[in-house]
Amino acid sequence: MNGVGLSPLLALHLSDGMLTPGAEWAGLLAAGLLAFVGAWRVRDEEVPRVALLTAAFFVASLVHVPVPGGPKTHLLLNGLLGVVLGRRALLAVPVGLAMQAALFGHGGYLTLGVNSCVMGLPALLAAGLFGGLRRVPWAPHPRFRAGLVTLTVLTFVLGLVYALALLLSNRPSQLADADLSWANAVTFHPATLLGALALGALAAWAEHRLGHAPEFALGLLVGATAVLATALLNGLLLVLGGRADWHALALLTFVIHLPLAVVEGIILGFTVGFLARVKPEMLGVKAPKEALCAVELSP
Repeated sequence: MNGVGLSPLLALHLSDGMLTPGAEWAGLLAAGLLAFVGAWRVRDEEVPRVALLTAAFFVASLVHVPVPGGPKTHLLLNGLLGVVLGRRALLAVPVGLAMQAALFGHGGYLTLGVNSCVMGLPALLAAGLFGGLRRVPWAPHPRFRAGLVTLTVLTFVLGLVYALALLLSNRPSQLADADLSWANAVTFHPATLLGALALGALAAWAEHRLGHAPEFALGLLVGATAVLATALLNGLLLVLGGRADWHALALLTFVIHLPLAVVEGIILGFTVGFLARVKPEMLGVKAPKEALCAVELSP
């Protein structure tokens, strides 16, 4: 197949007919329960924020990211939804996906529930991860931030090496019973580990020199984690609930979306850094009280 023909298959929006009917109906049921959790006791003042982020999530499907040697993919922004909306992201995701399916043909109607779970659960993970790391007392410390950047880059490099090693050492038809020995040997070779660690340290040094906001490192890790979790869930469903043998497709889809994880991490890093300065309440932080003017009013 050429790149155009592969594009619908390699997207993280599963299309109708790729999964068994049982998996599709189970996804619809699970998505309905998650949407109920997201909508539970929603307040009127939360509705505009949910609508705004739903629109951003919907429009993100139009922002394509070219992958060298492969088809284009597009931004997900489910990590951003999770960080800003919390559990309300479980309500925003199915609405945005339904609009994408109706207007652009992304995904399908029978797989709307599965796609909502694939996008919504990582958003919930992003919310918990960002909130937990932000509450750590030493989160603003430069060494902690450097550790987060190093960990993000290290995970990305090792994941890319492992996935590529699997593709190169196994034929697509054999991925169901893949031989992991060469991939394990290459990925966890001391030279590979030292090289990945060196790249992570270099990225941490560059982040420190650029003087980003303390929240940038948190957003980088959370954004990349949300994309990786989405790709992993997508692949797991293809392997366990697919109508055909989708092992090769699942692995190839994961590899193609690794660069997107870095892009979304950078986007979320800059976004949360900006929001922390101008609108911290959107990140669940109370804005500091403004100092009262010390000018006495004349009687």
